[in-house]
Amino acid sequence: MLTSMARRLGLRTTGPAERRLLTTVAIDATGGGLFLAGATLFYSRVAGLSDAQIGIGLSVLGIVALAATVPNGLLVDRIGPRHALVVLHVWRGVWCCALAFVHSFWQFLTVLVLLGLAEHAGMPALQAYVGSAFGDTERVGVMARVQVLKNAGFLVGALLAAVAVGSGTDAGYRALLLGDGVSFFVAAVLMTTVRNVSAVRDRSVRRSALGPLRNAKFALLTCCNGILQLNLSVLVIGMPLWVSRATEAPPAVAPLLIAINTVIAISLQVPLSAGAETVPGAGRHMLRAALSFALMCGTLILASWAPSALAAALMVMSVVLHTLGEIWHSSGGWGLQFALSPDAERGNYAAAYSLGPTAEGMVGPSLIAGGVVAAGSVGWAALALLFLAAGLGARSVARRAVPRTAAHAAPVGATAEVSSPADRRAEPAGTDDDPAIPR
Repeated sequence: MLTSMARRLGLRTTGPAERRLLTTVAIDATGGGLFLAGATLFYSRVAGLSDAQIGIGLSVLGIVALAATVPNGLLVDRIGPRHALVVLHVWRGVWCCALAFVHSFWQFLTVLVLLGLAEHAGMPALQAYVGSAFGDTERVGVMARVQVLKNAGFLVGALLAAVAVGSGTDAGYRALLLGDGVSFFVAAVLMTTVRNVSAVRDRSVRRSALGPLRNAKFALLTCCNGILQLNLSVLVIGMPLWVSRATEAPPAVAPLLIAINTVIAISLQVPLSAGAETVPGAGRHMLRAALSFALMCGTLILASWAPSALAAALMVMSVVLHTLGEIWHSSGGWGLQFALSPDAERGNYAAAYSLGPTAEGMVGPSLIAGGVVAAGSVGWAALALLFLAAGLGARSVARRAVPRTAAHAAPVGATAEVSSPADRRAEPAGTDDDPAIPR
């Protein structure tokens, strides 16, 4: 079924190894769709938790996940990304299944703490695997296809969850969490069948949890990524609130925006990711993303001044601009992340890069709802400027990385400036000593 889904989406893979990898992604994402669609209802209707208890538990989950992100990256580099993915899938599967049987707040809190230890580790580990298992010109394309199947899997999982929620029974709600847990176990088994990529041993590299953030270019890129990631809170929180509070558009427009976003993202992620395989191309993608997000903010302002029908059309235009920016942001980020990550520290660097989205998940909702939407047109204008600053910052990272490529392409025997292992990430592929360059 998953193979046929990929064919219908027009995904052309690089071979059997990628197909097996994408199958694990699709299964994992389908389980995630089950979980996201019904977990909150399970907590309140079956586990009997109050809204305050659910909020506290989820906040603790976020804090633990944030604290564990970088240590998990170090684990990936130590044992290798494939082994790390297997361990992480099994760990999350165990505690997701356990979550289906909690009956008190303290059980709920304990399981969430344990689940949080690996909650945000899967994607950095997957990115580290892709960075090690595929060539420079393949990585962005592989990640684009991963993203497509993630979106499709979430959609399938959400549709399946509607059946369980429709039953209205405790068993139906519990099945959602158990289904997610089982999906982790299946993904773990399938992950053992993909080509293994051994951890890179480089004794000259002293691995440090803060190493990526001491790399000035990578630290700037991580900050820019976190700012651009605010687009997610804009989509799921800002736009629905704006429709109902500030425009004359029909309320039915709000859920339609999510559907439009999903369809465009699934359809255009792969073709629009082309060009981000090189450092300059990745930088251009990040700037395009920022420009698209800034224009989105402008159309949202216009929507608040327009009559009903025009307001609805402007909201649709806003979500189209949002989705284009989302695609360019993800592809450009993959390209620059791979370019700046040393081979021996891909897990650590991927984990550090993910700190931006993780932090956004904690502060983004309140910032968008309580800050941007509450401030009205001024809030959207300020956010547009923030997006533009982040895009220009990411583009500057790409421009500063490119000269390294030329410098290290000097003939053998020529004198070249000595750079740190992290800086050499932006060197061209083709030598035995230096890391291959990214997207």
